[in-house]
Amino acid sequence: MLLNRLRRVTRDGLWIPEIDGLRFIAIFSVLLFHMLGELSFRSGRVIPVEPGFHWLERLLANGDRGVELFFVISGMILALPFARQFLVGSKPVSLRKYYMRRVTRLEPPYIASVIVAVFLVAVYQHGFTTGSWPHILASLFYQHSLVFGRISTVNPVTWSLEVEIQFYLLAPLVMQFFRIRGTGPRRAALVASILCLGLAQIPFRGWPRVEFSILFFLQYFLTGLLVADLFVLDLKNIRSSWLWDMAAVVSLGLICWLPRNVFWPHVMMPAALGTLCIAAMRSHALRRTLSNQWIAVIGGMCYSIYLLHFLFIAVLFKVTRHAIVPSAPFFLNYAIQLALVAVPVIAICAVFFLLVERPCMDPDWPSKLWHKITGRRGEEAAAFDAAGISE
Repeated sequence: MLLNRLRRVTRDGLWIPEIDGLRFIAIFSVLLFHMLGELSFRSGRVIPVEPGFHWLERLLANGDRGVELFFVISGMILALPFARQFLVGSKPVSLRKYYMRRVTRLEPPYIASVIVAVFLVAVYQHGFTTGSWPHILASLFYQHSLVFGRISTVNPVTWSLEVEIQFYLLAPLVMQFFRIRGTGPRRAALVASILCLGLAQIPFRGWPRVEFSILFFLQYFLTGLLVADLFVLDLKNIRSSWLWDMAAVVSLGLICWLPRNVFWPHVMMPAALGTLCIAAMRSHALRRTLSNQWIAVIGGMCYSIYLLHFLFIAVLFKVTRHAIVPSAPFFLNYAIQLALVAVPVIAICAVFFLLVERPCMDPDWPSKLWHKITGRRGEEAAAFDAAGISE
């Protein structure tokens, strides 16, 4: 069945569709945001937004907040094994396996996407100069924002992956929050840290090397830790209720609607995102929606979609922009571009997922590949066995 072939692979076979449903919200909102950017700034025409559609433009313009939702989800997923270890005495997390899993799971798709990006940028710009190589190398090693003080010119969306990598490296240290004895004091420490980080970042707004680093987004990952704490200790005791659907609506409204300023996103938004994550598990309508197989499966492909969507939107838009109707309202032009671009982009990303990312979800793939190439299993291959934490 196609859906089963497209579904993400987890080591323990435990698949939580609601989590992938949240990933769908995150990736789809980011895709809508970038579609708005193409239509507004790279169409070669002025596409005015009529007064009656300002509300839509505002919702779409806030779609990049799906990135922060990704950060919260990443914090939660990585925190769960550590939370189980420290809070309920589960098997200790092997740091060797933890770091090995990050490499074997994430690096092959990322490297492949950089190669694709270099090719597409060359096509889009009709070639590239030797001056592009420092940017390519910096992007390949997740250092572009740090080295150049701006997002990658190879694939602009990879700035957030640079932040993710920084968190992956620091995560075992950050997880020491779970050593704090007492549920109340531990959660209070997390909440205080989230608020203080948001406030401390306000003076550094406009500093690229800070804004595109873990220093500016750590509170979102800590929100994921807080959600993981609740997930491990209290989720079974939280009753499903329509009140959680109401909480989700309020949270989504805050995330999508409140203005873009310094205070709100980095001080208050973690609360809305954390509430949305809990609501995904204990609501009625939202939970059923997020558990829909197609929504969850597309959400499970979010890494592949995120890596490639911006590049293919830009390339396809060079053709589809000719379908813009100058006399048509903004909503119609946006809908036309979305219909022409979104489906093929997701289809292309699905192929990438099947060929590149999904095989890497098997934590034993290096061992199996070594065995296939050499016909034997050496110590190098055995080192990968049982490597990892399910994502």
